[in-house]
Amino acid sequence: MPPPAAGQAQLRTEVSVVSAGTEGWALRQQFTWARTPFPCVPGYQRVGVVTAVGPGVENMQVGERVMATTGVWDGPVKPFWGSHLAVGNTAADQLFAIPAGVQAVDAAGAVVAQVGYNAASRLTLEVGDWVLVYGDGLIGQCASQAARARGARTILVGHRAERLERAARHSADIVIDSHREDVAASVRAATGGAEIAAVLDSVQSEATQREYVPLLRRLPAGQIVYCGFTPGTVWADMGLLQQRELTAYFVAGWTRPRMEATLALMAEGKMALAPLITHHIPAERGPALYQNMLTKAEPFLGIALDWSHL
Repeated sequence: MPPPAAGQAQLRTEVSVVSAGTEGWALRQQFTWARTPFPCVPGYQRVGVVTAVGPGVENMQVGERVMATTGVWDGPVKPFWGSHLAVGNTAADQLFAIPAGVQAVDAAGAVVAQVGYNAASRLTLEVGDWVLVYGDGLIGQCASQAARARGARTILVGHRAERLERAARHSADIVIDSHREDVAASVRAATGGAEIAAVLDSVQSEATQREYVPLLRRLPAGQIVYCGFTPGTVWADMGLLQQRELTAYFVAGWTRPRMEATLALMAEGKMALAPLITHHIPAERGPALYQNMLTKAEPFLGIALDWSHL
């Protein structure tokens, strides 16, 4: 790793969190926004200690513990996006102060948590409104937490028992197993027949869209936030959205205000990633975890790689 260039800082990583969805797409060469440049360093979220700063960096000091997103350097092994490594450089504008009381593993997954925050932030809500969340992965669970932080009552739909158990304890008011229950009937029973104000959809399939659209209120307009990634062609039935006069949002990426708002909710105890980490392992075991992401031989939810001993 070269010394940090102008506007960069170098970090020794303590912990990085895998974004299994996006990194899985990239691993399978299915991330259609950019081709994976093998060999590469994946990942875009980590916590570490600043060990050096480049010229022009004034807001970060050596010894400071920060959250970092993407890595930057030149060499035959490319950053894509360059966070799963022991030592790496990051542009100073991609470093974030960690509020007091926020655990390292929470901050190290702040980009994924921010996707959930971003999704929930788009909604027009009244306290007590019902929000239906599709997907029991990290994005779905973080979206549910963020909606609850805004005063909504949330119902999370998934099909993995171990994930739904964690969702029931940490992320949602009600969970529904779509492989064992009639989702529409279970939602209506849970809400007493009340309409759903919004859906946060991290699954994004036409089948799920047709399942939840009849549950959404008409006036004021029901809302859908699409907060996942879908490779290939568009899948949504736009005609169905129009017939119901629904409002739809699409979210992607991260911004400093959204990252800082997510970290602030973590500091307030309203969002937490640590309870969703099922595998906190030495970084050397990363290849085996990536293989498991492909085969899904062993259940997992959140994956944190420990670099502190390297």
